[in-house]
Amino acid sequence: MHARKALFVVAFLALVMCLVPTRALAGSSFDFLFSMDHVSNDNQYFLNVAVSNYGYDRVALEPVLPRLTYVEADLPVVMFLAHECGRPPAAIVDLRARGMSWSMVFSRVGVPYDTLFYRIDQDPGPPYGHAWGYWRKNPRGVRLSDSDIRGLVQVQIGARAARMRPYEMARARGQGRPVYVVVAEEKGRPYHRGKHDRESHGQKEHGHGPHGNHGPHGNHGPHGDQGEDED
Repeated sequence: MHARKALFVVAFLALVMCLVPTRALAGSSFDFLFSMDHVSNDNQYFLNVAVSNYGYDRVALEPVLPRLTYVEADLPVVMFLAHECGRPPAAIVDLRARGMSWSMVFSRVGVPYDTLFYRIDQDPGPPYGHAWGYWRKNPRGVRLSDSDIRGLVQVQIGARAARMRPYEMARARGQGRPVYVVVAEEKGRPYHRGKHDRESHGQKEHGHGPHGNHGPHGNHGPHGDQGEDED
């Protein structure tokens, strides 16, 4: 009996230790989703641009982040589906949390696979050529893997952000260039410029008092022109 009690206590403490950091992550580790000041690499920049393009703020997204097993992989799918079906992100996460595959979630919210292959009007080759072929043969009956859906969502989001045809983005992915890298290259990696400006601004403040207070806040990336990316 004592052994069982001890095991229960250990298991409970382990559960608490797992839950606490997960909740903390939403408020700290994922700040890059909402502020260019916290972006430090191409993947974070891509996600920041995606959040900005869809217009979701911290209030809408932060509560759902701890419920996603793979935030960086699945958050783009959540936003894509929420936008396409007109439901809040939390509703999409609710379905995913029930153990549904992304294919099942697409069916449940009534979003056709056509949205994933928008303007991919010919075989893009690997890694999405097989998925494209199955879809062309049976657009209503095909079932795609989570991996394919995540990748194709990235292609669609990235193509819009970089102002490229989705077919070209899919081809670039097949040539070994991740979507987030292509987007960062096309956008000129403004998060690097912002960091440089902030560092220069800090040096000016240190040497010249308050004259640098205007700062680089207007250079925090592409937020000012993201509305043009939306249809």
